[in-house]
Amino acid sequence: MKKYFFNTINYSACNEDSESERRALQLIANDVVLCITGSGARPLDLLVDSPKKIISIDFNLNQNYLLALKIAAYKTLTYSEFITFIGINSFTNKSNLYAKVSTQLSRETKLYWDAQYKKIEKGILYCGTWESLLRSISKMAFFRKKMIRKLMQSGSLENQKHFWNTHWDNATWRLFLKIFSNRFLWTKIIKEPGATLIPKDFSIYQYMQDRLNYMVNHYLLQKNHFANLLFYGKYKDDCRLPIHLRPEFFETIKTQVDKIEIVTGSLLDVLNQKEIAQQITAYSLSDFSSYANPDMYAAIWKCIATHSKNNTRFCERQFLVKRAPELIHPSIVRNKALEEILSQQDETAIYSFCAGQVIH
Repeated sequence: MKKYFFNTINYSACNEDSESERRALQLIANDVVLCITGSGARPLDLLVDSPKKIISIDFNLNQNYLLALKIAAYKTLTYSEFITFIGINSFTNKSNLYAKVSTQLSRETKLYWDAQYKKIEKGILYCGTWESLLRSISKMAFFRKKMIRKLMQSGSLENQKHFWNTHWDNATWRLFLKIFSNRFLWTKIIKEPGATLIPKDFSIYQYMQDRLNYMVNHYLLQKNHFANLLFYGKYKDDCRLPIHLRPEFFETIKTQVDKIEIVTGSLLDVLNQKEIAQQITAYSLSDFSSYANPDMYAAIWKCIATHSKNNTRFCERQFLVKRAPELIHPSIVRNKALEEILSQQDETAIYSFCAGQVIH
């Protein structure tokens, strides 16, 4: 992968619907979950089911610094202060809040955020490369500002579908989608390292068109946090926030954030440590197939299959790179019926799922 990819925060908000992982994994009090850190949203979301422990791993140290900061914010702030600190509210002077939060940071993490304080002032929720890209696209779409507002404030699913089919889904939209789906843009301009793994015969444009059409026809975009990121570059006031940002779950998460153990390193290195891998009863793997070459992908699943106890559950998201881990090892048993339910109900709509159990 590109070195720069590990020298910055790439994801800071929530671009997944963690209700899918909750449905797939059905966590209980004795569970030890291995979860990819990413923006930190998923490990925090999964705390609402009160597992015994979450091992949150990322090869990118910056993503782990972000999660550590969010954990410290839970520990030290009220809900009102918390949403202000991370950037849901527009208030910018966060020095007093950071002074409280920083008391819970390790020396190394504090030094990082002292140097990155501008990100805190602007709002850490939107400080990632992906979030910056979405904001830039939103600004470039100023000429469709009225159209976006009408689409996002349709009021009902029927009105939304009608507006999409009669006004939105036209030549201008399809041209934009073709430009956005262009491989040159992702490999040479955005320089997304996983873009080179997408099969040559896979139509990114057709896939994105199909999945966005599905989203529009099944979910009210006004309430959908992922749609808010796509069309506004942020969460608007009337959007239903991701699980860990909702007020009803704040105290539950606040009392459990110490259950998260943050690990910086490769997934494969951790899984090769049998004594650690054998503790894990559930895997929340996000879309790691987008960044793992075929050999690494196979090696990771072989470790999961050979080191896991019987009935260990797993949930992997797959975006533009589709793979079949059940062909790698016979102990990987996918639940096709569950996967279909997850694909139909996941509000982000752009993912398919690989979910099931390790059966020896």
